[in-house]
Amino acid sequence: MNLEQALPEPALGDCVRCFQQRRAHIRGALAAYPIAARPDLFLEFYLQDPYMVRIGDAAAPEIVPNSVVVGPCTQLRAQLVLSGKLDVFTIQFRPAGFHQLFRTPMDEFADQAFDARLVIGPKFRDFEEKLACASSFEERASVASAFLFECLTERSGGDAVAAVANRFLSKRGVLGIADAAAEAGLSVRQFERQFSEQVGVPPKLYARIVRFNAALEAKMSAPRRLWTDIAHDFGYYDQMHMVRDFEDFTGENPTAFIRRLEAMPESWA
Repeated sequence: MNLEQALPEPALGDCVRCFQQRRAHIRGALAAYPIAARPDLFLEFYLQDPYMVRIGDAAAPEIVPNSVVVGPCTQLRAQLVLSGKLDVFTIQFRPAGFHQLFRTPMDEFADQAFDARLVIGPKFRDFEEKLACASSFEERASVASAFLFECLTERSGGDAVAAVANRFLSKRGVLGIADAAAEAGLSVRQFERQFSEQVGVPPKLYARIVRFNAALEAKMSAPRRLWTDIAHDFGYYDQMHMVRDFEDFTGENPTAFIRRLEAMPESWA
């Protein structure tokens, strides 16, 4: 797999985390790659052979539309089944970035992927065509930046809830909801409602998913680290608390899920 990544221009930084491009030629079908809970919300384009996704226990995978808006995942409900020539361009948004740009209520985006044309509307088609014609990653990132600049409004970015949502990432999920609400200048109930509308999941669940992903990444990058040390470093009450999160978000205990990931030919998701 070839992976390229670029940061957005500063004016887009409040809404966009990065641009990515993945290219691979997979002969035969890749063993189904499990998609565990994850906090990311992104806009993705499949520019050669399509993605296929198996939902739940379905016997046959579904073909994904050419461009999709993918919301945060709160559980393991889908697996990627990849084959052929893959050329994927991704816009990774900040937690509330998509909402800030397009003013779309995100409450129904959790565990869902929607056809981007239906979500964004008529202006999206021209952008999609220009992106498909771009010949390099740098050109694609430039085309994407130009489109996103057109979507910027006076209300894009600068929102207190959006800023606190970013803090959940920087704090690796270790941020109390009452403290987060106070930072945003809201009551807990107001904060929870506005956070769900902008991010797609309630803040407490979002914080758990962020922390779970940080713990998973820590183990994948340093396999010899003990689970007890990881649980302590990421603010879990004890190791069993972390194990319960893994079971909720992957359906398996930490060791079993890591074993599944390590059996994949290479990480893609």
